[in-house]
Amino acid sequence: MKRSLLGLFAAVLVPAASLAQTPAPLPRADVHGVLGWQNIHKAQPQDHYNDWLNAIFYGGVGAGWYWTDHLKAQLDFGTGTSADQYRTRQFTVDGKPAFESSRLSVRQSAVTIQQQYQFFRNAWFHPHVGAGVELARETTREDYQPVIVFDTNTSRQVRPARTEGPTHNVIARGVGEVGLKAYMTRRSFFTSDMRLMFRNGIDQVLFRVGFGVDF
Repeated sequence: MKRSLLGLFAAVLVPAASLAQTPAPLPRADVHGVLGWQNIHKAQPQDHYNDWLNAIFYGGVGAGWYWTDHLKAQLDFGTGTSADQYRTRQFTVDGKPAFESSRLSVRQSAVTIQQQYQFFRNAWFHPHVGAGVELARETTREDYQPVIVFDTNTSRQVRPARTEGPTHNVIARGVGEVGLKAYMTRRSFFTSDMRLMFRNGIDQVLFRVGFGVDF
């Protein structure tokens, strides 16, 4: 009877998650595919009522290498669809107010390298935190409407419609991440994370979900 009680006590103390993955050896690498939503910060030229381009569809792939059971190097490639931001500017022409409106289109693709710390060992569920750097290629185009000045009885065009771009820039920025890895089988898993990109403040917020495989 005492042996049975000791066995039951030991079973309770040993985490049930210890058989989540193959007992030995643990996987050394993984690959994954993700979908997500980008939120890009772009300051308005004058009125800062809408400085974010929201809900941009995102897709990406990545791979990771485990240095230890907890430390993992991660490499990701991803791209988003184009999103628009509408802008207005006010100025004066011959003492009369004039307004210029435009539509800014932005698209970003990026490669991200980071180091992650994954909690728990050989478990069904692994939260993690990470930090690294990202190189993004940003394409922008801005379409301007003509500027019309209204006098008492007449109107006149002071600036024609025009387009600036597309222009391409490479952006380097820091990345911070929190996320999780949840196993569905011993090798396949669901992944989800939130990333913050930093460049003179928060430059982008990215939410991702996807699936992957250990090998």
